[in-house]
Amino acid sequence: MNFGSTNLETFSAVHEKARTRVQRDSDPNFYLVTIAILLFSTVLLIPCFWQSHIQAADLGSHIYNAWLAAQIHQGALPGLWISSRSNNILFDAILEWLFVRVGPDLAQRIAVAACVLLFGWGSTFFMFRISGRNWWLVGPCVAMLSYGFIFHIGFFNFYLSIGLCLWYLAFFWNASWKVRIAISPILILAWIAHPFPVVWALGTAAYVAIASAVRPQLRVALLMCGIAVLITGHFILEYRYPTTWSIRQIFFVTGASQLELFGTKYSVAVAGVLFVWLLQFRKLLKQSGIRTIFPTIPFELWALNAAAVTLIPDRVFFPQFALPFGFIVDRLSLGAGLMICALLAAVPMGRLEKAILVITGALFFCFLYADDRDLNRMEDRMDAIVARLPPGARVITPLSSQSLRSLCLQHDLDRACIGHCYSYANYEAASHQFRIRAQPNNGVVMDRYKDVDAVANATYIMRPEDIPLSLLYVCGTNSRDICSRSLSPGEIIVSVIHGNGGNRN
Repeated sequence: MNFGSTNLETFSAVHEKARTRVQRDSDPNFYLVTIAILLFSTVLLIPCFWQSHIQAADLGSHIYNAWLAAQIHQGALPGLWISSRSNNILFDAILEWLFVRVGPDLAQRIAVAACVLLFGWGSTFFMFRISGRNWWLVGPCVAMLSYGFIFHIGFFNFYLSIGLCLWYLAFFWNASWKVRIAISPILILAWIAHPFPVVWALGTAAYVAIASAVRPQLRVALLMCGIAVLITGHFILEYRYPTTWSIRQIFFVTGASQLELFGTKYSVAVAGVLFVWLLQFRKLLKQSGIRTIFPTIPFELWALNAAAVTLIPDRVFFPQFALPFGFIVDRLSLGAGLMICALLAAVPMGRLEKAILVITGALFFCFLYADDRDLNRMEDRMDAIVARLPPGARVITPLSSQSLRSLCLQHDLDRACIGHCYSYANYEAASHQFRIRAQPNNGVVMDRYKDVDAVANATYIMRPEDIPLSLLYVCGTNSRDICSRSLSPGEIIVSVIHGNGGNRN
């Protein structure tokens, strides 16, 4: 099959040939499909159950605030209340509903497992709709992206929303307008989870609809219009709001950065995935020719996502929130990675590419298991210290660094306090981005984000109304021990830590 033999073929004809070939080469019967679905689902869920706790940074905060929300509904926390919000709440509502019925541990596992399946199969279905059933590329890539940076930073409202949006886009692809209108309620549900993926999905769907209706020769102009919209959006955001943007965002355009988690060893996984993608793209160029690939919708969707990663600011300070909407580049890079997979899955894989991708996936999850085990051991030490505190005690912990590992440990304190103490510097109420709000001097949680930020940066000065208050922090020669100490008015967190006056567990 030589896609480069003519430049008069439309996108649908070109891509359908590649898709049909992949489909024909890997078209099993019904029973094999069922077995593949069950096997892939089982493998995909293993990291949700292989450790004593799921390590995913903000997840600890989510489950802690589900406990607070349940107490608020019972009238046990008069200084806190639940605000009326239309978005960024779906995962929290699900978690609270599960919490009061099955307890915190099982609630986390059920909610997170459901999100992983929704995202994993949404990604898979989306790629299959575009490129055919190429399990060898889609399976390992989706598994790794499912447990990439967005999962481990714990942005589960966003994660749930983008999973729903991928299902919407999969049904939208090559569907009639009746079907496209009928599936629109999926976006309402996704909006309740998080609005950002909905904006991404609507932009993607609009581009697909317009690009499918115009001649391939006009798609380059359409792509330029899309990039122009992103450039305009960049300047509008910079003009209206304080933002943070860097030219280094260009390094996130492939989406492989999602696999960089706990240390440099994950560079092996990034390199392996990029190498396979490069080999697949080289095959695509040889089969189709550069003039045929560039006007195709899958390539243009990746180009638009790459442009968004490069152009959209990484942080935007909206006035209604106490902290910026951040990690935008990381969120967009997930979309870029999904689009690359959708583009390259149309190309059959050779033995070399299959072997490299399977080995890369195995190494990625081996690294992840070891790091999760290490984090869980530290959380166990934290749990032991918290358990010795009096019921209703207030506890804080600073960030030892800005790494993902440190973020996980900070929110492990939230999880350790459930049913026993209060994580005094939990950020959700002070941020105004979530359901729970706090009155000043409520005795449970800080109501000003600048105080929460000062605790995280170890610059907070203790006030009389904060006392009694305990400090937990990472200490020891190997930075794996947890120390604790009671605080006094006027003390600064950084002085306490450097003074090494804590009690080590």
